[in-house]
Amino acid sequence: MNVEEFYDSISKEYADLLDRTIPRYREMLSTLFHYIPDDFAPKNILELGCGTGNLTEQIIHRYPASMLTVVDLSSEMIEACRSRFKSINSISYDQTDFRNLKYEGNSFDLVISSISIHHIADSDKQLLFDKVYSFIKPNGVFTFADQCKGSTTEIYQKHMDAWKREAFKLGSTGEDWNIWMDHQERHDFHAAAEDQLIWLTDASFKNIDIVWRNLLWTVFYAEKSK
Repeated sequence: MNVEEFYDSISKEYADLLDRTIPRYREMLSTLFHYIPDDFAPKNILELGCGTGNLTEQIIHRYPASMLTVVDLSSEMIEACRSRFKSINSISYDQTDFRNLKYEGNSFDLVISSISIHHIADSDKQLLFDKVYSFIKPNGVFTFADQCKGSTTEIYQKHMDAWKREAFKLGSTGEDWNIWMDHQERHDFHAAAEDQLIWLTDASFKNIDIVWRNLLWTVFYAEKSK
């Protein structure tokens, strides 16, 4: 089962699965917006990896006047998101692989993502950061939350052990956990946060920071120069 097939298969229960598997998930989503300047009013937004629309909902709530483009590899996720927001005409949907994104330069004021970029290899992450930089308008913002490995193997394993304990406290079952771990082993590419800061710098972003972190989950913030 490839990445697209996996997310197609869990699309109906995906939102609930996130809430009972990822500790402080809703807090993480809120933090994505917390460090964006208060007077920032994006007209065009790109969301990478919409899933069934949890982050999409937050974007719509915070920036109701914006035009939003959402991307996901899974056709089932796209359709779930489309159905969820069927009354909103300001959203366009793009079913495509992050590695194949093609948009005009300086097209978006804000590019935002939650728990999606780790699905591509590290070399592709670096290429994606370069692309995102070209997509964003001057003074635009790139912020994303993702799963990161630890700076050492021991730290990473302790993150994983703590994650499992917290997931079961949230109501995850052994089956839930095994689904995630099987998928992670086959399809996830966790990169160290420190490496991603370097790649963002190499892509020419400025004001780069890690603004929130809990175990694997890390929120990055970066801006495009004028």
